[in-house]
Amino acid sequence: MKQTVLLLTLFCTLRSLAQVPLHWIGSAPAEAQPVTLGIPFDKGEIPLSRVGHIVADGQQLPTDFWPLAYWPDGSVKWGAAAVVVPAGAQSLTFEAGSSSLPSPSSSSSLSSQSSLLISTGPLKAYIPRKGESIIDRLELDGTVVAQHGHLVCTTQSEPYQEGVAALRFADYKSLIDTAYVERQGEVRTVVRIDGRHTDGRRQWLPFTVRLYFYQGSSEVRMVHSFTFDGDQHHDFIRSLGVRFEVPMREQLYNRHVAFATETGVWAESVQPLSGRRILDNNPQLELNQVAGLRIAEPSTFDEKGQALLHNWAAWGSYRLSQPNDQGFSITKRAHPNNPWIGTQTGHRAPGFAFVGDVDGGLGIQVKDFWQSYPASLQVDCAATDCALLTAYLWSPDAPAMDLRHYDNVAHDLIASYEDVQEGMSTPYGIARTSTLTLVPWGTKSNSDSSLFTLHSSLKDVIFRTAQRLSRDAHLLPTPQYLHDRHAFGIWSLPDSSTPNRQKVEKLLSNYLDYYLKAQDQHHWYGFWNYGDFMHAYDPARHEWKYDVGGFAWDNTELGSPSWLWYSFLRTGRADLWRLAEAMTRHCSEVDVYHLGDMQGLGSRHNVSHWGCGAKEARISQAAWNRFMYYLTADERLGDLMTDVRDADQKLYTIDPMRLALPREKYPCTAPARLRVGPDWLAYAGNWMTEYERTRDAKYKKKIEAGMKSIAHLPHGMFSGPGVLGFDPATGILSWEGNPSVTHTEHLVVIMGGFEIQHELDEMLPNKAWRKTWLDYCSNYHKQTKNAFRVTRLKAYAAWKLKDKELAQEAWRDMWTHSQKLQHYPFASRRIEGPEVPEPLDESPQTTTNDCALWSLEAIFMQEVIPED
Repeated sequence: MKQTVLLLTLFCTLRSLAQVPLHWIGSAPAEAQPVTLGIPFDKGEIPLSRVGHIVADGQQLPTDFWPLAYWPDGSVKWGAAAVVVPAGAQSLTFEAGSSSLPSPSSSSSLSSQSSLLISTGPLKAYIPRKGESIIDRLELDGTVVAQHGHLVCTTQSEPYQEGVAALRFADYKSLIDTAYVERQGEVRTVVRIDGRHTDGRRQWLPFTVRLYFYQGSSEVRMVHSFTFDGDQHHDFIRSLGVRFEVPMREQLYNRHVAFATETGVWAESVQPLSGRRILDNNPQLELNQVAGLRIAEPSTFDEKGQALLHNWAAWGSYRLSQPNDQGFSITKRAHPNNPWIGTQTGHRAPGFAFVGDVDGGLGIQVKDFWQSYPASLQVDCAATDCALLTAYLWSPDAPAMDLRHYDNVAHDLIASYEDVQEGMSTPYGIARTSTLTLVPWGTKSNSDSSLFTLHSSLKDVIFRTAQRLSRDAHLLPTPQYLHDRHAFGIWSLPDSSTPNRQKVEKLLSNYLDYYLKAQDQHHWYGFWNYGDFMHAYDPARHEWKYDVGGFAWDNTELGSPSWLWYSFLRTGRADLWRLAEAMTRHCSEVDVYHLGDMQGLGSRHNVSHWGCGAKEARISQAAWNRFMYYLTADERLGDLMTDVRDADQKLYTIDPMRLALPREKYPCTAPARLRVGPDWLAYAGNWMTEYERTRDAKYKKKIEAGMKSIAHLPHGMFSGPGVLGFDPATGILSWEGNPSVTHTEHLVVIMGGFEIQHELDEMLPNKAWRKTWLDYCSNYHKQTKNAFRVTRLKAYAAWKLKDKELAQEAWRDMWTHSQKLQHYPFASRRIEGPEVPEPLDESPQTTTNDCALWSLEAIFMQEVIPED
């Protein structure tokens, strides 16, 4: 009887759960779309870990659902759902609580000691556990359309310069260490492959490749990550990419190569039916060939026709090269010992290439292709039995990758805001992640014996596919739902209902639009740069200070990733999603060390992303990655957040205040030292993320130990000269000096800590810590001698204390323009030539620090103390 009551209670609880409204970021895809999305839930709302499904237009869809994070009571805090959304679906929701799903023909995996077999229905992927191939072969409807997929890399001994007598080259291929199914669902299967690059002697450049398969879909998403573990003075990467062999079974004139462009497609047959004479005196044959339709065998033509086919040129190699963000070229050649000839140039290629014959072939899409130049797509050996399709993430026709620091001397903090320290301007351990999509095509998936149907030509299909993949559609809960669930803390939805609120929203929008323009006008693109913003502007040169020490690349300085993510969360704008996604990829990979002595730490802003000697947890912290991870369930970001869970252990060897407050002047018996912020708050965010993802109580205890010890300091967060003792083993902070010594460091909460505190407070409420935090927020502006504006502290105190006068004071601070407050008037103006190389919009006093800081404060204040 008790069991029946319990089941009925659980059933009623699950049935009462609300639906989650979903929406596409940007336009809805016109074709079926595999997606994985994250969904937040209230504490106690989802008591079971695998309950829920996507509903499209009233129809339940086969859905994988699994937990990403838990509340302390064990209920699901964030869940992930994987689904293939049908083409044309209009109304989309997530329903929690029902288990009556259609029974899909689930994606399956078979494992042996030597290989994995993944089947999604139309597609079979054979993946070796060892060797050099990340994919042995792809079979579509029983036909092998690609095989021997592997990674390629070439290095050269030094950069080319005049007078170099000889360059030495070395060619590397992937070497697999492990390959296994990382996650298996009925809809989505993830295979993880780890390995290194080798030339048979040396093994280096460790990589992780994840392959994503969705039931019923023939496409394969590939996430490729590598870490640089070479010597910046000797290891110059000439090319880096992914290569597949594509079987070619048909006559040369029934083989096709295609590249997508911005507005169309460049496509040709390996042997175009074009010459002085017309084959079979039938012009329609060439039109059919261009459309991708099968042309009859040579024996069906007369002697003259066969002579034409024998004498017309065949082309073996094709290349689309994007050396910068402003232009690409397409060239081809007959043989490797013949020159490339030019055929087409353009602006920004979306990064899609195809090679195959009318029996099938392989397309490949590189996400953010032109933004991540120098890149290229190349087809070789197209006139042989097996073509090679290579997606070069670093193109061999570009200068070799040079990761050395930009200068041989340091320029110090006073001259250039540059904190260069001996041996620390190193790229050893930085990483880069790229996303590709493999698109197999075959005859059985179409309506006739040609590669493309009579209703959809080769170019039509290539163009639509490239456009769909380059948009990379994402499905997410609506901004209102995310806001109501306090996803990522406390933030406001756009509100222009009063003149004052409208004024705030206008400036928030102006800042974002300005940076969208700045990214493009100042070309913040490139393999190692895309996603980052510049720090400060030089109005005399009409240029950001790209070459001036710490004023160059921003590297998350005052929370720019959070600024972009909260701006996206409240608006759902697709352009902001792209900015935030690119910044997350960049900052989590390029600005952070993944190997070596500084693993788990990140580099402060500099001309070289890794050039600054300040290596700190505030740059590598999980706070920046939580947004994209929980919204997309991206496994790579999950890895990176796991990697920093114990970053505090680096405090034994790298003291963040070793120069500013050297230990010999501020001694302590604790084994390490740190600041409450940005250090401890960054570590606390790492521990909170690890605890909610794994329920490992070790990290919960470290947070609670830190909260308790800070609350017991003589002046709470004000205690000490700006550095405290810390024990990484226990999480306890201490101050052994004069108990009357206090400080008011403005960096404490403006590098992600303030936002993390909101989540900590909801996740692990602690009365003593709440009191300490409120004391800090209430009294900071009374005690500080630093004019740097940290209005969010005053706003938090006004909110919690219901102090209208303090709230008004906070808003007055927000609208006060002052160099000391780091807030400047925003006024964009147009600059034309010849003053600048090309027209641009500039706001001379605008800094990324100011925009990120002001925006984050305004987004918070609009929610808790809106100015009516």
